[in-house]
Amino acid sequence: MMPLVGALAASAAPLAGLQAALMIVDERVFHRARTLGEWESWGHVADSAVFAAALAPAALLAPTRGAALLYAALAAASTVLVTKDEWIHARECGGTEQWLHALLFVLHPCVLLAVGALWARGEDGLLRAGLPAVVAAYSFYQWLYWIGGRRFRRETGPLVDNEFYDELGESWHEGDAHPIALLRAETPTRLAYVRGALARAGVGPGARILDIGCGGGFLSNPLAGDGFRVKGVDRSPRSLDAARTRVPLAADATYAVGDALSLAEAPASYDAVLMMDLIEHLDEPARAVAEAARALKPGGVLVFHTFNRTFEAWLLAVKGIGFVTREGPSNVHSYRMFVTPAELQAAGRACGLEPLDLIGIRPALNAAFASSLLHRRVHPDFTFTLTRSTRVGYLGCMRKPLGEARS
Repeated sequence: MMPLVGALAASAAPLAGLQAALMIVDERVFHRARTLGEWESWGHVADSAVFAAALAPAALLAPTRGAALLYAALAAASTVLVTKDEWIHARECGGTEQWLHALLFVLHPCVLLAVGALWARGEDGLLRAGLPAVVAAYSFYQWLYWIGGRRFRRETGPLVDNEFYDELGESWHEGDAHPIALLRAETPTRLAYVRGALARAGVGPGARILDIGCGGGFLSNPLAGDGFRVKGVDRSPRSLDAARTRVPLAADATYAVGDALSLAEAPASYDAVLMMDLIEHLDEPARAVAEAARALKPGGVLVFHTFNRTFEAWLLAVKGIGFVTREGPSNVHSYRMFVTPAELQAAGRACGLEPLDLIGIRPALNAAFASSLLHRRVHPDFTFTLTRSTRVGYLGCMRKPLGEARS
């Protein structure tokens, strides 16, 4: 008996590793390919949660007779529970997925037996403690992707609220409980990118810049302070009033009410056009890009920032805003109005713009981020960082070729 227990204990890590690898293949290849219905989605969350609960006694309790009986009962329940979807699998799964499931059904009790043997021998406490945590985290991922994800893929709520900007007043520049505080926190990173993009394109002080959807002047005013001749346009007159109060001394910054879909600007009149935190607020983003291209001089650049149409962007830029701020509307952003990088670059190419650069941007996951979640106020040190991934938000630049003047 003891040699058998020893052999089982020794096999715990390899068996758990094999089970994890097969589960990843099942999730990433087969589940994503066919998608899961409501029953399967909740069922898989339950499978993983009960599996984590079954492993927990081996991590938390001494191997007494009572604890062993609890472990055995939970292990048996978990082993039976994972087979409950076979009626669905028989109808929806192909032969390869069925075969993979068969392997997982065999491995499931084997892993539980092997972990039980480790527990009985008092060995590898790190593995026994880590497995329930990993499985619980996987259960949370399943809930987040399949249950939460279903909500964002089926979003039918109201489109983005573009009217609240008129109500901000000094909140454009003060306060930490409104979503606009997140935009302020993002401004240093976005401004640094814009300055770099302009420098790379050879657009220097004295050049004319059009900031479409300028809001409270977060970018227009600093750029005017750098020596650029900046015009900010926005549909919100009160936002423009807030921008005017912060124009640096002797800076060339003017503001006017304007519509991104029908600009009053003359063709080929600006060295650079900004569309920052704007595109995701428009019903016709391609039309806005065409208007921006029309206003650009040949050789001029369009610099933009918006959100990708992904689960991660929905989680952070639609739902996440409410996690860190108490005030403001629930529909600051709408997932349906997000634009993928490929779609945006295609809109640029359609009006003669050449893509130059693309980079991701996301909140910095640090103590200030955690504090903001805890207190639902934007911490003074809340920051954003550039990243290679464009799965959340992204910044980019497109150029209008020399010799091309569109009217």
